[in-house]
Amino acid sequence: MVNLEAVWDRTSEFVAERRAEVIPIVALLLFVPLALMSNLMPLVGRDMSARNIALGVATVALAIVTIWGHLALTALVLGARGWKAAARTGAGRLPVAVLVSLIEMAVLVLAAMPIFVAFAMSGIVPGQTPAGSLPPMDVATAMFILLYSALFAVVGLIVFARLRLVNAALVGERRGVSALIRSLALTRGMTLKLVGLVLLYLIVSQVAALAAKMVFGAVLGLLTLGADTVAVATVTTTTLVALVQTGFTALATLFTAWLFVAVRDVRETIVELE
Repeated sequence: MVNLEAVWDRTSEFVAERRAEVIPIVALLLFVPLALMSNLMPLVGRDMSARNIALGVATVALAIVTIWGHLALTALVLGARGWKAAARTGAGRLPVAVLVSLIEMAVLVLAAMPIFVAFAMSGIVPGQTPAGSLPPMDVATAMFILLYSALFAVVGLIVFARLRLVNAALVGERRGVSALIRSLALTRGMTLKLVGLVLLYLIVSQVAALAAKMVFGAVLGLLTLGADTVAVATVTTTTLVALVQTGFTALATLFTAWLFVAVRDVRETIVELE
């Protein structure tokens, strides 16, 4: 069995020992794009104007840069010498990682489609039907949406947890789409532990981000009382919250990479014994 506490200890040691190599990747490929995305996304409207399309394309490009950052951190754990070498390794695996992400997104959309179809058949189109003019929904449809949404959430959480080793398989074993299968195979028998870890991470990271937003927003709001400085305070608060989120994201990526190493070693040992 994999000792998660030992994996966390190794992650902490790695950050302490290799922080000079971790920081450039985190700063350039995670914090900068996350901060820019956080400030750009509220500006994207729903209409298909040239401005909104440009902002949408920029947001997608920044999201791809964050994928590069996750791959680079993973490569650093898995043996890349120096942050530049890790960045090059991550860039080399980026096209495959984007393809895998698109596949995951497509499966997610298809799995959620019955919910949107049920709403549409009831005359409700999310994002378009005014809140004050919602048509009545029959009990059977409402129950279906409720039960299917609960099932979707549970199964989605389990699959999400089981696929946490995909990036490590992409980088460490130079796999393609088969990294999805590899992650599911490596995490067999660890579902409850991984789900618990994912829930803990989501709760702690979201609480920390919310606390940072409240504290920074309140302080900067007091310091910038003029109308002309409200936008500056908003951007600054959003950027500081992105900094907090970056820290959690980087730790999660490094932990996942070391978890991959630990799980792979255990699986290989079992195979050898057999």
